[in-house]
Amino acid sequence: MKRKRKIRLGIIIVLLIAVLAASGYYIWQEMYSRVQEKKAFEKIHQLVNDENGRNISLLIEQNSDCIGWVSIPGTTLDYPVMYTPDNPQKYLRLSFEEKYSFSGVPFLDARCSMKSDNLIVYGHNLKNDTMFSSLGGYVQESYSRKHPEIEFETESEKAVYSVFAVVQVDENDEWYNFVDAPNSKNFSSYIDEIKNKAVYTTDAVPEFGQQLLTLATCYGSNKSGRLIVVSVKNQ
Repeated sequence: MKRKRKIRLGIIIVLLIAVLAASGYYIWQEMYSRVQEKKAFEKIHQLVNDENGRNISLLIEQNSDCIGWVSIPGTTLDYPVMYTPDNPQKYLRLSFEEKYSFSGVPFLDARCSMKSDNLIVYGHNLKNDTMFSSLGGYVQESYSRKHPEIEFETESEKAVYSVFAVVQVDENDEWYNFVDAPNSKNFSSYIDEIKNKAVYTTDAVPEFGQQLLTLATCYGSNKSGRLIVVSVKNQ
C-alpha cells in the first residue's frame, strides 16, 4: 500500500515538474520573441530614418502593405502602419516581414481610405512598453499636455494631429462605425457623443471637414475594454 502511494506521489511530482518546465519554456520563448521583435522594429526604424527625415517610400518598397508611419513625439509609440482592406486583420499577429509575431504591426481599419473623415488605427497594448502601450498614459490629462500631438506620415505628407478626446469604450462602441460623415449634422452627432463619453477633452474641438485620427488599443481588465485617443488634423 505504501509502495503504491509512493509511486502515485512520484508520478504527481514528475507531472508537476513537467508542467513547470513547459510553463517556464513558454514564458522564456515569449520573452525572447518580444525582444527579437523589438530589435526588428529598431532595424526598421533605422532603415526609414535618414538625415532628411523618414523615407516612407523606402519603407513601402520593403512591404507594399505599408502606408506610412505613426508616432507620438517623446514616447515609444513610433511604428509603421499597415493597410490590407482585403484581409482586415492580417497584421494582428504578423510582423512587418510577414512572419508570425505576438506584437503584430499597427494597422488601419480596412473600411478606411486615406481620405476618410476618421482614420482608425489599431495596435496592441503590451506590457513591455511597445506598440500602443503608451496610449495608457493619456488617461491622465497631464500626459496629454506633455504629448499633445500625434504624427502620421505618408508618402504624400507629414500630417500632425492634435489630441482631442481620450475615451474608454467597449470593442463594439459606435465610434468604430464612424469612418465617413455624409454631412455636418452627422459629424457633429458623433463628436457630441464621444465628448459625453470621454475621460476628458481638450480645446482642439474638431469641425466638419477636419480629418480625425483615432488610435485604438486594448485597455483594462475586461477583455472587451478599449482605450481610444481621438485627434484632429491641424490645418
